[in-house]
Amino acid sequence: MIRVLIVDDDKLARKGLISIMPWSEHGMQVAGEAANGAKALEFLDQYAVDLMFVDISMPVMSGIELIQAARIKHPSLRSVMLTFHEDFETVQAAYRLGVLDYISKVRLELEDDEQILNRIRHKLADEFPQHIAKTESSITVSVQNDMVEDENSLQFDEQWRKLEQDWRSLYWLYNDAVFQSLCTQTIESNRSVRRLEGLFMRVISQVEIAAQLDTGFWSEIDDIRSAVEWIRRYRILIYSQVTKSTDLTKTMICMLKAVVFIHQHTAETLHAEDVAEHVSMSRSYFCQCFKKLTGSTFNDFLRQERIRAAERLLCETNRPVTWIANAVGYGDSKYFSQIFYEQTRLLPSEFRAQFHSIGRIDH
Repeated sequence: MIRVLIVDDDKLARKGLISIMPWSEHGMQVAGEAANGAKALEFLDQYAVDLMFVDISMPVMSGIELIQAARIKHPSLRSVMLTFHEDFETVQAAYRLGVLDYISKVRLELEDDEQILNRIRHKLADEFPQHIAKTESSITVSVQNDMVEDENSLQFDEQWRKLEQDWRSLYWLYNDAVFQSLCTQTIESNRSVRRLEGLFMRVISQVEIAAQLDTGFWSEIDDIRSAVEWIRRYRILIYSQVTKSTDLTKTMICMLKAVVFIHQHTAETLHAEDVAEHVSMSRSYFCQCFKKLTGSTFNDFLRQERIRAAERLLCETNRPVTWIANAVGYGDSKYFSQIFYEQTRLLPSEFRAQFHSIGRIDH
């Protein structure tokens, strides 16, 4: 096995990288992690490591300084550089020190994990052919065993990849219905807590890089349900911070503020230009950004939110349909009933009757 050390001062980045990458499938095993260069050197003095993944920008000792110091004591050690800013001179300096590869944190979400590790493994093979040959053999045996043990593994993995993509799309951050659906699918997926922890760490790293927020929000996850509850509380915290923020220079913050504004004005006549003005954008640019980040057009999103608000009112009150239509922004109750049916395949009266017959409706 190729023994790997992850060095990054960002705990979420470390945990995400450790948990989400398919290390064993490429003959690699994470031997440990370190929060800075000094701690990494201490680890190297005590344990055998073949490959380091090193963040370039760290306190105490930079990634470049760590690589320089480590190569003196451990000449066979190889490194992969993790960088947020793709500075040409820094990348060149790292390559001169024998770095195998560099991974941009900005593009990490767009790259395929399998391709990244496969690329690195092949570069290692050029320098340590005998060691990698043994690794290749163990990988082949492992894959063959997996195929024998589980004929449904490919389908199972495909379902997980789809779920993983849905979480990483971040549509759930804006849309309550999408979020609830993903939570349900995640619980039913029955994946390992470690894999799920890695996914959520990667996802919140995406959010905090895009919004330039640092919530510092993390707690230990014991099982799938506690993981889902954690991401639910994290989502609430993000909205709390965004509501207080006055920064309209970050597109993600603007879109989250737009969602809050829509929720607050569901009962009113609301147009895209109203929300665009609220976040200091032109209408056309707002609509473009809104569709890209939420996965829905403004009008579709507003319609869905109004119907969900109507569902809650139908369940929680005995008010007539005409009153509920007005309460969610529809002056014409017949038109409201038509839209409601298109969204739920039930008329408002049928939806309410169904709720009372089963005692509750899951949202």
